[in-house]
Amino acid sequence: MRLPASILSLLVTAIFLCTSITATSAEDGSGGDAQQDARQRYDSISFAGRTEFEISDPALVPRQLALAAEQSACHYKDDIKELPIHFISAENRKLALVFCRFGVMGSHHVFDLTDLRRPKLLELPFTARKEGFGTTVRPGLITWKRDAGVFEAVTGTDVCPSSEIRHTYRLGSTEGWVSSVASFVVVRVEVRAASVCGQDSEWTTTWEASPWPKSVVVR
Repeated sequence: MRLPASILSLLVTAIFLCTSITATSAEDGSGGDAQQDARQRYDSISFAGRTEFEISDPALVPRQLALAAEQSACHYKDDIKELPIHFISAENRKLALVFCRFGVMGSHHVFDLTDLRRPKLLELPFTARKEGFGTTVRPGLITWKRDAGVFEAVTGTDVCPSSEIRHTYRLGSTEGWVSSVASFVVVRVEVRAASVCGQDSEWTTTWEASPWPKSVVVR
């Protein structure tokens, strides 16, 4: 039996509407799942009303920071109770200092939290083995000197007697042809040697920054 053209048209329209509704529901569900996945990957990191805070419980470390640390081979859980993760807001920058164990050695890693969902591991200027400066992600044990507005990074060995080297950094900007980029700027390098085990000598400055001549500052 043939159906009248008007009824057949109504049936086709109804089937089309049902298909569209089903597809839209599926898309909405997919979008909801994506948003849920995003919430599961990222934790909030709030600096509201504070410029510094610490986390010493590995279970409370924001998931995105834990992932960034693991991807940089940083074993932060081994020492987090003694050396908590230090969150700092200074000079319009948000940072996380994470102490990492590398075998028997250890150093802080510095993570830039400009994008709170994607912490970025920073490289800091560091004395090269022979001469000049290079960069490193392992500058040593870092202490934030808030009153002075500088970071001090000390590195050495457990061998006795031994020497230590200390780099002092400030947050600044590096001049460039296109734009200036916020970064860690090394302002002083010091060393000290332990002539007797358990007895440290005074720090000796081996290099200190001086103001650049105006001719080398690009504007």
